[in-house]
Amino acid sequence: MALTRVHIPPDILRWAVQRAGKDVDEYASEHPKYREWLEGVSDPTFSMAQKFAQKLYVPFGYLFLKEPPKEKLAIPFFRRNQIGSQNLNISDTVNEMVYRQDWLSDYLKNNNFDKLPFVGKYKDVNSPVLLSNAIHDELGLPVNWALDFHTVNDAINHLVQIMEDKGIVVTFNSMVGNNTRRPLSVKECRGFCLVDDYAPFIFINSKDAKGAQMFTLMHEFAHILLGYSSGVGDHEALKNASALERLCDTTAALALVPEDLFAEEWAKAPYGYDILAKRFKVSRYVVARRACEAGYITRNRMFQLFHEWDEEPMPQKKAGQVDFNVMAIRRNSRTFLIHLCNALDGHQILHSDAYRMVGLKPDTFDKVLTSKAFLK
Repeated sequence: MALTRVHIPPDILRWAVQRAGKDVDEYASEHPKYREWLEGVSDPTFSMAQKFAQKLYVPFGYLFLKEPPKEKLAIPFFRRNQIGSQNLNISDTVNEMVYRQDWLSDYLKNNNFDKLPFVGKYKDVNSPVLLSNAIHDELGLPVNWALDFHTVNDAINHLVQIMEDKGIVVTFNSMVGNNTRRPLSVKECRGFCLVDDYAPFIFINSKDAKGAQMFTLMHEFAHILLGYSSGVGDHEALKNASALERLCDTTAALALVPEDLFAEEWAKAPYGYDILAKRFKVSRYVVARRACEAGYITRNRMFQLFHEWDEEPMPQKKAGQVDFNVMAIRRNSRTFLIHLCNALDGHQILHSDAYRMVGLKPDTFDKVLTSKAFLK
């Protein structure tokens, strides 16, 4: 008896793979049968098509559409590679954070917490200078604050602590939940923010370089001050983004590398991009951008440097043992976990719902909340 085969349009085959956050060429080289379907050499059996849909988290019926469906994220998301639909890994991550935010916002309202006064406070400000000054004022940061820290990581931890103390939930992750098979590409997702009067959220891709994480953290905080939810992948995508998005980008650069302080440090190490990046706890790209804006280098030279750095091989990170409790806290936010604990103690959430919300088993959840990393 002949096997029943089904035809899936090539555009749908490409869409399904891209939607799952994978590269089509790489996927085809790893899956010869997929390449045959894509090139029209053969069609999958009904069973093969079902497994393909399950593996890539695609509703089975979607495989037989004439063209990819138009899927939309809950927030604007600026990426260099817009493929006609949203990357599913990004979409699921955003939706997971929205779910947490909805719960936390309702919990805070029901327990008579006040609105956070800084959320949307500067919605009418369109000057990056004024907005960067507001960032320093709201966070209580002196102009030269970053120079006092030895490493970028120390500076990030300090900034996160200030933000969380103000009521912002800051999470770091590089995959969908705890699923190592569903990584978040840095070029597709550097981070995003979800604005809410009671529980604003900032998500940072922990796979990104530390200097870039610092920049994204400031960029998303600017969004919160403006009262505008958004996400960004590769910052090159911002060239075609809205004026508001570019405002946040320029503001982040100014907040991290203030004009007068940069002039002083540049005089000590002119064209020392690596040196200045370490001092300000940012990437070389931000230093070159600020040098261009200050008139020290031309715009052509700035893009030339960007191209040279893009061509450099990525440095290999040293593999080190990461404490699971620390990682779990960073993935879920200390502030969020504290509110979750209080809700459990007050019988305002079921234990099963709390475990599901953070993706931890009961015994693991308890170990994280009783660990030195959480109680310090």
